[in-house]
Amino acid sequence: MLGIARIMLYCAGALIAMGGLYDVFVPRLPSNLVALCAGNQRACKLVRELLRALGGSLLAVGTTVAFLVSRWEIRDPRRTLMLVLLLVLPSEGINSLSMYRVGSPFLVPVAFTLLTLLGVLLAWPGLFY
Repeated sequence: MLGIARIMLYCAGALIAMGGLYDVFVPRLPSNLVALCAGNQRACKLVRELLRALGGSLLAVGTTVAFLVSRWEIRDPRRTLMLVLLLVLPSEGINSLSMYRVGSPFLVPVAFTLLTLLGVLLAWPGLFY
């Protein structure tokens, strides 16, 4: 069960990082965000730069999660799993709420959060074994 949990947490970290890369390198602003800017080019530029900043942050969270999962034998596994939750829940929670509020596909970060939660539950020491 620990192997499955580890794979799930690696996947969650990788998916979060890839979502961050998408936000950093998106070729143009998504249409729902352009519509919110009402054609104002300065507002579009601001939103695009904020999207890039968000992407950089999510890239850092995803790579940190993958790094922590790769090193959890060194430290107390409970502490490592709590740190993973502390990284993923606020970042992806706020990301999904904000995406919901602007009409973006918010279920993607919700799925990453649920994958992380399931991986942590399966890996929690003493919970299933």
